[in-house]
Amino acid sequence: MLRNKPRKMNIATLPFRIRNNFRRLLNRFLLSDNDDNEKMVQKDFEDDNISGEEYNEYGDGDDDLEQRSDDDHIEQRSDNGDDLEQRSDDDHIEQRSDNGDDLEQRSNDDHIEQRSDNGDDLEQRSNDDHLEQRSDNDHLEQRNDNDDDLEQRSNNEEGDTNMISTSSENETESDYIMSLESDEEYETMSSDNEERHDSDISEEKLFVDEALVKDKLPSYDGDFAPYFQNLTTAALFCWIYKHNISTNAYEDLVDIIMRPEFNRDHIMAYQLSISDIIWNVLNNPSLLKEMYFGAGVDSKTKSEYWHGTLWAESPLFGQEQLMISGEIYQCGDFVYYYDNERKLGRLRAILLNEENQQYRLRIQKVLDYSDLPGTFKGELRQNRSLSGEVWLQDEPFLTITTSQISEKVAADTLRITEILYKHHTHWRIRDATFSYQHPSEYISIRQPPSPTIPVYKLFLDIYYDDFGTFRNVYHLLGGVYVQFGNMPAHQRKLLKNHFVLGFVPFGGNFNEFMLPFISEMKEFEQGKLMEVNGQDAWVIAGLGVVTADLPQGNDMCGVLRHNANKGCRTSTSRYHHITDDQFKEIFNEPATTRQRRLCTEFGLRTRPSILDRLLRERHLQTPQDVYHATAGKIGRLLKLTCELFSQKGEDEFIKAWKNFEKPKKWSRLPNPISHNASFMMSDYLRLAMIMPFILNSFLETSSLKENESRSILRRIQESRINMVKNVIIACWVYVAKTMRMVFESKFTLDSYDELQKCLEEEMKILSKVFPEFANLPNLHINIHLLVYARTYGTLINTQVGIKEMVHRIFKAMVPQTNCKNVELDLLKRYTTLFAIRHLVDGGADQRLSQPCRGFATMSSNFRNLLTNWYITEDKVSNEQEPEENEEAISSPVDFITNIILKRSLSRQDRENIMKDLPNFKSELLLLFMDIGQKSALIYSQMGWYELATYTMEESDGVFSKVHLHIGDVVTIHEEDSGKCYTIIKGIFKYKGNDDKYYAFITIDWFDNINRIHNVLKCPLFRIQTSQDIRWRRIFPISIIDHVQKVHFVYDTKIDLWIKNNYYFTAI
Repeated sequence: MLRNKPRKMNIATLPFRIRNNFRRLLNRFLLSDNDDNEKMVQKDFEDDNISGEEYNEYGDGDDDLEQRSDDDHIEQRSDNGDDLEQRSDDDHIEQRSDNGDDLEQRSNDDHIEQRSDNGDDLEQRSNDDHLEQRSDNDHLEQRNDNDDDLEQRSNNEEGDTNMISTSSENETESDYIMSLESDEEYETMSSDNEERHDSDISEEKLFVDEALVKDKLPSYDGDFAPYFQNLTTAALFCWIYKHNISTNAYEDLVDIIMRPEFNRDHIMAYQLSISDIIWNVLNNPSLLKEMYFGAGVDSKTKSEYWHGTLWAESPLFGQEQLMISGEIYQCGDFVYYYDNERKLGRLRAILLNEENQQYRLRIQKVLDYSDLPGTFKGELRQNRSLSGEVWLQDEPFLTITTSQISEKVAADTLRITEILYKHHTHWRIRDATFSYQHPSEYISIRQPPSPTIPVYKLFLDIYYDDFGTFRNVYHLLGGVYVQFGNMPAHQRKLLKNHFVLGFVPFGGNFNEFMLPFISEMKEFEQGKLMEVNGQDAWVIAGLGVVTADLPQGNDMCGVLRHNANKGCRTSTSRYHHITDDQFKEIFNEPATTRQRRLCTEFGLRTRPSILDRLLRERHLQTPQDVYHATAGKIGRLLKLTCELFSQKGEDEFIKAWKNFEKPKKWSRLPNPISHNASFMMSDYLRLAMIMPFILNSFLETSSLKENESRSILRRIQESRINMVKNVIIACWVYVAKTMRMVFESKFTLDSYDELQKCLEEEMKILSKVFPEFANLPNLHINIHLLVYARTYGTLINTQVGIKEMVHRIFKAMVPQTNCKNVELDLLKRYTTLFAIRHLVDGGADQRLSQPCRGFATMSSNFRNLLTNWYITEDKVSNEQEPEENEEAISSPVDFITNIILKRSLSRQDRENIMKDLPNFKSELLLLFMDIGQKSALIYSQMGWYELATYTMEESDGVFSKVHLHIGDVVTIHEEDSGKCYTIIKGIFKYKGNDDKYYAFITIDWFDNINRIHNVLKCPLFRIQTSQDIRWRRIFPISIIDHVQKVHFVYDTKIDLWIKNNYYFTAI
């Protein structure tokens, strides 16, 4: 029971702010109708007399934003008559609005009640063990009264200034953010918009939800000052936000949209400042210590962004110059180097060797005429070589030490028009324009003001996705999210490390929404002084990658979607400098009809994306998403496969599907035949892992429709009808194998070659067996995936699986918002959560001199509160108290903690396990000797259990919770044989001589018989029998390397186990 009655916290004390994206319209300017969030005081003026210099995209200088707050009272009003009043005292919070709705919240030790005047009644009662919700309809009732409908009205007078408008982009290629009179105007539009600010515009006009200034902060004392009075109020506030306790209904928003007066042009866009996000990330000690700032890394194993070619070559992210023998060499320079003899090459990148931390140089070979293959030698090229022409050789590149460098070569003395490359072991040659430009050719950055100042280069990953249907939610917003590629992969997987930039509103225009972001990023590209950890630092940030699904990715490249001619944004002619020329040709064409004809010819929109104003290669840095593409490809294959089944085949498939033993940690998968449309993308990936084994268990010629079988037989040019079932299974085998390679978390040079081989084989067999795959975009992108893998280290670095989960979190919040200003409400929720996370991490507040001690130590005071909450998901990693009267289990190693055993086995089950352990006592003695004890008590206490959980610290310092079940297949590293596989038969605890309990497992080994399944292409194993005593069967749980990282399938036909080589963790 809570004895102190909490007071409502003033959210404005939290150190974050939300900016609205003001924009202009022809002959008028509209301001926000923030009726339930802030007060907009506007001065009378004649709109007809406003000139272009008196307003800009951020708002008029005469507009005023007023926020009032004190410890107990916040009152907010708007000019359209709406009134929102929030009052709080020790036990009362009340919110009212003039449209007749009344919301009252009361809280004390046992009671929280929420009511509204339209007849709705929601009551929530909570104590330590109980939470109850009641309404007049027994559980929850929501009613909509037409008299209480929320309205949004637009004033048709020219001087109306109640809302800000965002125009919508039509689907036709001719629409753009605003009309341009000339190519010069297009080039200068961004800078014009950014510079047209009146000198008297204050920060209050740019931000609708801004943190209080320091002198207005509440005068609280204690560890949680100045945010809360005490621990009680801080804990309750976190509890409310964790569980998203909300009041308003989603139906109110529908009523607004259906009103004839509703105008989508009267909608305001809100956005968080990327400068604020960067400052808070760099001043968060928990994040900064995990981030990498430095040169590209030369590593045998590629797993991070800084292992890829883009990071190493771009001055925005890697090291752009290095002094060698008193001379400065920059990326992109042409140099002479020694490799048995003096040769000419181009310095592609400056690398840091992972093993010895010494600099390495990546060199692209430059060939003389004498070095060309004989096929390409001729009089014409020989004459060109006499005038100084040389030839670039494409990958593979050479890596040398700094001591092998001889001297620089002036670039203007060389002439390069062709590139030599190898395709399928044959040398070919292409025009030099059909190649990605080196980043040094279009990027130049400023050096820091002082050579001693620390430099932080940030790799930004932008993700954009629309809000589609999710459960009972359909709200047409576009979420824009930011990640930092400087974080290692295990940190980028955390949901809390995905940062929200904003939400594109109903009918909003992505290009226009991103204008403030572009303006700030152009400043960061050249370098900006910021305070990091109390000292000045030089911060450079660049747009490293833009991720989205297939159609939206094309939109952000300025490329038409896949149903158009040349609808792929990465095909042969897709190079930034080439499409720049094509965009100019389209723009300079005065006739609209001719413009559209050129758009169709080039496969481009009429104007490039606004993101092209930043320093990037639009095609290379907007990669195709393998998560969407792979799931879509599998979904198409599943549909085509099910259509081949006869009625008998369908019945046999359903039976095999139900009997197939799926991995225990998987969620339930829908029926592939009757509920195909219910599959999520992650479901499709899991289906592909097991589908070859399911088909192999039942598929016969009689399971397929005869006419379909004959058609496939003709396409594969075979005569035997039984070949059809094999080729169908082979399709799934190739898809599963390719998927496994695509989602590989680590790549080597050999892995890249294997990836290319898998992609080519998959394209070949799918197009041959199923003609529907011939022009499928999801299959077409196989051509480009190898380039993306090399550019970004791996393909999963740019896949959006985790980002989709973040997007889904905000989708689920939509019904709980105020429903009238959803974008602002979502951002307010996010900034509050982000502020809590920042303070819990020990982050600094710009207004204060030191971090908040209370929040920094909160994880040790409230373990349950901060557990299972995504903003603190790695804070409480190994704190779980054993249940009352439960004996603690000791761990013999430091990296395993918090061992808990659950669900005692029956006596019959225990006896069955012991029957297969003839050497139990002798092996038990060896166990205790392994953990450092010289003897074991023979008749000591022991207990058998069905499952165990424990926390394990990985090699990279990340904690993971492990769940161990009887029947799980685990990996154990054996000294002689290396990686081995076992199945858990029992879990038990045994008391040692030190009166401590230790946890052990009994296992059966999988014996590799060195055979490969003819159809499934997977290795075969035999399980260890009870008579086989070659290997020990009892081990401590610390011997386990991985749990459920491997999957075995028992084949009853051959009485052997098949190792599923296609099994992996997709996300």
